[in-house]
Amino acid sequence: MGSLLEGIHYWAVLVTGVLSLGLGFLWMAVLWAKPYQRDMYGVKLPGHNPNEPTNGQKAQSFIIYILVSFVTSIVYALCLKLWQAGGQAFGYNADSLLNAFWFTMLLTAGYTLPFTVGKKVWQFKSWLVVAVDTSYEVVRFTMLLLIFWFW
Repeated sequence: MGSLLEGIHYWAVLVTGVLSLGLGFLWMAVLWAKPYQRDMYGVKLPGHNPNEPTNGQKAQSFIIYILVSFVTSIVYALCLKLWQAGGQAFGYNADSLLNAFWFTMLLTAGYTLPFTVGKKVWQFKSWLVVAVDTSYEVVRFTMLLLIFWFW
């Protein structure tokens, strides 16, 4: 595993981890703020919901998410590296950005849909929450692809 990790661009991991947070904020708290917060958290009026997280809980969530974002970036970089190596072994064009995009979408679907759809079927959230979370992941993984591809 040491040799596999040697080819990872850790600056790209750092950048994509931070950008994932920025994109998440933009996606969930700006672009889709009102419908997402209403359907995800039941928030009606800021500061008037007893279930609203405290500042300490928000800080803890931020730290956990940044760590998970770095792990996601490293794992994605490894998957992309393995996919590119597989192109030589299995005869597909691993130098094609379009092929890498479709690989990324399959990977995103395989790992994202169980969690986002799970919010509907197990947590009884709305389909809007599923759509916002899924679309965020599609955009995030596309961002990861582009940064790792061109870094």
